[in-house]
Amino acid sequence: MRRHESARYAELAARFYPDATGADLDLGVDLMSWFFVFDDLFDGPDGEDPARARALVSSTMEALRRPAGPSAAPVVRAFADLWQRSREGMSAAWRRRAAEHWCAYLQGYVTEAAHRHRGRMPTVEEHLRLRRETIGVHPTVDLAERIGHFEVPWRIHAAPWAAEMRAIAAEVDTIHNDLCSAEKEEARGEIHNLLLILERREHRTRAEGVEEMRRMIRSRTERFLVLESRLPSLCDSFRLTEAQRAAVFRFADALRAVMRGDYDWAERSGRYTSADRPDEPYANPGAFDDREAAR
Repeated sequence: MRRHESARYAELAARFYPDATGADLDLGVDLMSWFFVFDDLFDGPDGEDPARARALVSSTMEALRRPAGPSAAPVVRAFADLWQRSREGMSAAWRRRAAEHWCAYLQGYVTEAAHRHRGRMPTVEEHLRLRRETIGVHPTVDLAERIGHFEVPWRIHAAPWAAEMRAIAAEVDTIHNDLCSAEKEEARGEIHNLLLILERREHRTRAEGVEEMRRMIRSRTERFLVLESRLPSLCDSFRLTEAQRAAVFRFADALRAVMRGDYDWAERSGRYTSADRPDEPYANPGAFDDREAAR
């Protein structure tokens, strides 16, 4: 509980949704708070037993189809409330897409539990593919549309370059998160951490692993900037209206906010601090201090 109280989830929401106010900002804060509470449920038996993980995930996914009953677990009732508020005013296409993203996010926890149950540490490629879903970037960016009261045209959202930009944002946040949480996760025997995977499967030293993660961050942010620079011509090629073009650029801004917001928040959050050393971070997020690439 102390770690949640010092984690500054409201600040993270403000960084992800910098133009939000009132009820829209409240929704963003509630989502960020729910993410971390839900994630921590899998630090214990629910995250080590695939059957238990599947039961919790299935009950949560059910809230995408119908309201949660009074007997549902509190975390499920909270998710049902978030989903109902999130879908207000959004198109059927957005709701389908957002629900698909939520299902992929939730199912990832079952996969992680299966890995832990078998004691099988994933490869770098497997880890990044899985964490692209469980890091929560896709639902977070979907909510940027709801909070910002706009929608990205479906044909744009499905375009390969848009998918690549989303994947980059998810991987950047994953890599950064894994560095910040490496010592905490190592202490509890976690296998889903990129730095630990590089050490144990790739036989890197810790310093070599950190440098490799810096390189991965840098190459991805540079690629993101290339794709972003092409947005005007891509909008022209799709013959978008002015409103649609504006939505595309707001989508890109939301991805930028997710990457940069996570970086700045982690430096101040108590999320990655030790219970024994509450003011001392487990790992220095400044190891990724590549501010020019993140701007």
